Order: sequence, then structure tokens, then C-alpha cells
Amino acid sequence: MSFTVQVNDAIRVTAQPLTQEAFLPYGSVIANPRPDVHPSAFSSHSAALPANAVSANQGHAIQYRNVSRVRNLYAQSPSGSADAVMSMFVCSARDLAPLNNAQDMFTVRLLERHPFTTQTFSPVASTARRYLVVVAPSLAPGEADHHLPVPAGDDVPGRGPPDVRALKAFVATDAQAVTYGAGTWHAPMVALGPPGTTLDFVVSQFMSGVALEDCQLVHFETRGREAPRLEVAVPRARLERL
Repeated sequence: MSFTVQVNDAIRVTAQPLTQEAFLPYGSVIANPRPDVHPSAFSSHSAALPANAVSANQGHAIQYRNVSRVRNLYAQSPSGSADAVMSMFVCSARDLAPLNNAQDMFTVRLLERHPFTTQTFSPVASTARRYLVVVAPSLAPGEADHHLPVPAGDDVPGRGPPDVRALKAFVATDAQAVTYGAGTWHAPMVALGPPGTTLDFVVSQFMSGVALEDCQLVHFETRGREAPRLEVAVPRARLERL
């Protein structure tokens, strides 16, 4: 199910490196917090590791527990239930438009939300190694999406179209997975890389099979223009450093 929002003023944001702290309002980032520590050295580094770290698999692994919050809110949906689903997305690298000598540009044509479930994207080794994460908070409820089902609660965005003036964008690497919080407006996955490359993701979420509950879309338009005036600048130097 989708609806349309007009974007009349030009809005452009610059993508920043993806960090747990910056992404916290929208979900969580999953990555090895101490890639420099080998499991065999756990005992000598345990005091400096995060509190959720434990030695596992007879000392051959470090387990970081509860790295991301998984939520199933379908008990509040019209259908009342859902199944845990894992799928694979093979995402082709997007063709970004040159913006200037230092940046390329991605046009945000739509955002989506999954109101009753978190959604985790876990990269799998591929020919592309980076991706763009685009998110937005929700505005107050209005006429645009009043007919769409959403869960209640103080810890979910609830009803309301995306606040495009507060749009955020992040560049992630294939060493980082992301979990979008339930009801968080986000762009479909945008792989970054040379033409012809792909970045594959294993995606985990809950689904009822009812389109209106599983995924809600908003399309952006700007009167008199083929593409909406909603853009993300992606610094080339930042891609090279990651």
C-alpha cells in the first residue's frame, strides 16, 4: 500500500559514516566491536571488552549477546499474527549521478516502513562492499496515512508520513548489519559500487502475508519535475576510506 507526498523545496543531505550512536533513533548497527581481539585472547582482554561479551564454543569464539532488538508487534495488526521470515536480497550497485568533483548524488524517490516488525539486513560477501542507509523520523499523524494500520505504543513511531526535512543518510560497509526499528521510514537498500557489482543481504523480519501490514510505501513527487527534489550527496572520498 502506498501514498504520495509532494516535495516542493529542494532538500539535500550529505551521507555520514554509519555509527551506532548516530543510528540509534532509527534502530541498531550490528558489527564486531573489537575486531582486534582474537577469541583465544579473551581472558587477557575481557576487562576491556563490552559487557555483553562472553567466551563461547570452548574458547574458540567471542559471543556478543543481545546485539539488536527484534520485535514482533503483529498481535496489534488486523490479522493478529505473523511468521518469522528470512530472505535474501541480491542488490545491484546503483548508478549515482555525478554532483561535483567530490560527490555523487542519489535521488530518494520513495521510503518504506514495516509498522509491525523490525527488519535486519546482514551483508554477505559480495562484489560490492558498501551501501547507503537512508532514514527519516515520522511527522504527526495526518490525512495521508490515516487509513493505514500501525501499532500503538510510546516506543514506536506510529502513524505519520516521513519528515523529509529531517532525512538522514549513512554509508555502511559490508562489516556492518543494520536493524530498522519497527515503523521506521527507510529507503530500500542502496548498494554502492562499480557498475555490474552486487551486494547480497540476508534479511530477517516477521510477516503476516498481508501487504498493508507488512510494508507501507510513500512516493515523493515534485511538481514540474521528473524526479523529486530529495537528494543524498555521497562523498567519494568517504567511500574510498571505508
